[in-house]
Amino acid sequence: MENYFNQQKDVIFKDVEVLIYVFDVTKKLADIEEELNSYKLCLETLAEFSPEARVFVLIHKIDRIQDSK
Repeated sequence: MENYFNQQKDVIFKDVEVLIYVFDVTKKLADIEEELNSYKLCLETLAEFSPEARVFVLIHKIDRIQDSK
């Protein structure tokens, strides 16, 4: 993923119409924090190269979250 943001962001994020980002909620807390950082960087890069893009966020395995949480 780092390669996309460091070397190819102008190619990957230019003229994007839709971004679909998927979070996996079964990851460990440290992995989730890294995932949130990647998501934030994705949004910032998208705003730079395709500010009109629509963003959809999906939460994978949400059925595994207990109701109390």
